[in-house]
Amino acid sequence: MNAETFTTYWRRTPRQKRLLFLGIPVIALLVIAGLILVWFGLSGIPSPLGGSLFVPEQQGEFLVVVAPFLRDDGDPSPIGGTLANNLRQQPSGDALYRVETLPRAPRDIAIPEILDNYSPSILVTGRYDGSNVDAVVELAPAAPPPPPLAAAEQGGAVLIPAANPITYEVYAPQGLPNPLDYLQSWIIGESFFWNGDYDKALAPLQRARQALPRQTPLDRRADMDRFASAINWQLGYIAGAAQGNWQAARDYFGEALRLQPDDPAAAVGYAAALTQLGDIEGANNILRAALRSTPDAWQLHFALAEVAAQQELPDAAIASYENSIRLLSGSSAPADQAALADIYTSRGYYQLSHGGPEGALADFQQAESLGRGDVYVYNNMAWAAFRTGDFDTAIRAAAEARRLAPDQPDIAFNEALLLLAASQIDAAYTAYDEAVNLTLTIPDVITRSTYFGMAYADLAELLAQRPDLESDIRQIQDYIDVANG
Repeated sequence: MNAETFTTYWRRTPRQKRLLFLGIPVIALLVIAGLILVWFGLSGIPSPLGGSLFVPEQQGEFLVVVAPFLRDDGDPSPIGGTLANNLRQQPSGDALYRVETLPRAPRDIAIPEILDNYSPSILVTGRYDGSNVDAVVELAPAAPPPPPLAAAEQGGAVLIPAANPITYEVYAPQGLPNPLDYLQSWIIGESFFWNGDYDKALAPLQRARQALPRQTPLDRRADMDRFASAINWQLGYIAGAAQGNWQAARDYFGEALRLQPDDPAAAVGYAAALTQLGDIEGANNILRAALRSTPDAWQLHFALAEVAAQQELPDAAIASYENSIRLLSGSSAPADQAALADIYTSRGYYQLSHGGPEGALADFQQAESLGRGDVYVYNNMAWAAFRTGDFDTAIRAAAEARRLAPDQPDIAFNEALLLLAASQIDAAYTAYDEAVNLTLTIPDVITRSTYFGMAYADLAELLAQRPDLESDIRQIQDYIDVANG
């Protein structure tokens, strides 16, 4: 504003000045609103004035969001739309996901907003030209998958799928009829994997692995190797931890490690497979070599603790457990908190089985406070509390384990034994009656006898500690003998 304009303004009539005062705010608001609309339009995310595009991911849901791909050159191609439509056309019984599309390709600055506003488990964006298709895949599962039953019974496996958000940059040659066929199969497999449906995840992940481009340009090879390594790691986890096929797991984990030699997770997977196949020395060598390049990887210390525990090296096991706990304790990320709970659970089991019930009880309680509340934790917490004489905690934990596994006779017998040890005689008789009747529903005679035999032996152990309960213990043992035939 120059001096002439300034003077002219102040010489206007009061009515003119009022109109001008009203006009400036209105114009300013219109300009600001226009800028907001332009920014939202350019960024490709929905304007708050227009509402949301679709419902954000709900609890227990696996939301996949696909954006149109930007065209740099070549003929127009609905690559993003084709991927979304192919995913939607999967048989409903085979799909655990919901697919939504964005109206236009978002700019990079809009990606965090989309992830925050809609919380998709997978977001796919990309661009293409006449020769190549390049996709950016944001994988952000809501939580770690439930552990396979076999892993849970072992007290939490060293192999822990991390639910931390990760970005993959993947490539496909443009000339193929469906260049992102492997990505489609991968997305289907991920929806099953993170839901814990490992058997159903196996086939689509294998298809994704087989359909990966055979020839990748040098400038894209590192990104594709990283993506392929992740697929092999998940296949190794399914084969080994979920299905018990550790020979196949060794091959998958070995390929994951070959593609990503500095990845701690791949080294841990390969070492876990070698351990299961009896090659403890080989597993140790793999972990020690990986530790030299990534000394702050908690996964490696955790794995070394488990290997040392199998070798009956208590000092080395406890030291490695401590290192892994120290490295994770400063993180509040949900995935790291879940991993920390698993480490406390494993160390608790190790201490319980090596004459340290006090430390074991503290570890199981720490795991519970970090959100791990499965039957394995509560059942072992009950035994650790029983060993320390904390009957209140033992009974509470046993009842929780019973609630979580109402059809497991061994859990029912454990609760009954702890009630008896706490001198809650009437409740113990009722619990033993329920456990016996539950065991009698098992059709296989050998399995029934195994449960009865374990319950009888536990009573004999309690009698050695509590001779004052001899009369009740003998009566319950006779009852079990009659039920066992």
